[in-house]
Amino acid sequence: MVRYESSDAGTPLTRIIPINTSVDHQSQISNAEEIHGIIEECQEPIVVTDCPCRNRTDLLGDRECKDKYPIKETCFQLGPFGHYFVKRGEGKVLSRQEAHQVVNRLAKLGLIFTTENVKVANHVLVCCCCECCCAFLRGMTRFEDKNYNCVAKSNYIAKVNKVLCEGCGLCEERCVFNAVTLIDKISSVNSVKCYGCGACAVTCPTGAIRLYREERSKIFGTHKELTETIYKENRT
Repeated sequence: MVRYESSDAGTPLTRIIPINTSVDHQSQISNAEEIHGIIEECQEPIVVTDCPCRNRTDLLGDRECKDKYPIKETCFQLGPFGHYFVKRGEGKVLSRQEAHQVVNRLAKLGLIFTTENVKVANHVLVCCCCECCCAFLRGMTRFEDKNYNCVAKSNYIAKVNKVLCEGCGLCEERCVFNAVTLIDKISSVNSVKCYGCGACAVTCPTGAIRLYREERSKIFGTHKELTETIYKENRT
């Protein structure tokens, strides 16, 4: 199972990408590292499809998020992947504006955005993941033998403005990585556990919790570089 998520040496195939509205305005935001930037720069068509992971657990009868997250139209297939799904007669083709609107809706629900662990503009998919069904995140959130490299952390980390924090606990409730806790009625972030997804910040009523730039994970330049690295690591 580990090889499905990462190489034997721990190189993740996918990475977390935050939504730009969760990032502090003074922090550097790279389009290649943020969901709206990826949608804006990707090749068309942009096709939204049903989530295969939530659909799988639903069919198996053990989906935990039935009353929380939808299955329908919650994952994005981009460029060549988009063409593939169009030819199969699956999914719905979106304009860029429509795709941005879907992203905002899914972000407010608390879904986690992931994509291939590369910098190039021609991403082929964006998954909108939950902690209970996702084939990748489950390696860390559900399995007893956890793979903490199941997905690469974003190069952002959540921090709390204690003056603005009202201790409502919404950020703690929304964090699927258990990185946020209330201490003396003030939110506190465990920087080691934080994956920098921004789910905590998107709906913070006071703007007390935001993402700040922090270089902490390698993003490969191209798909070729990523796959060759994983191939070599799995051969040693």
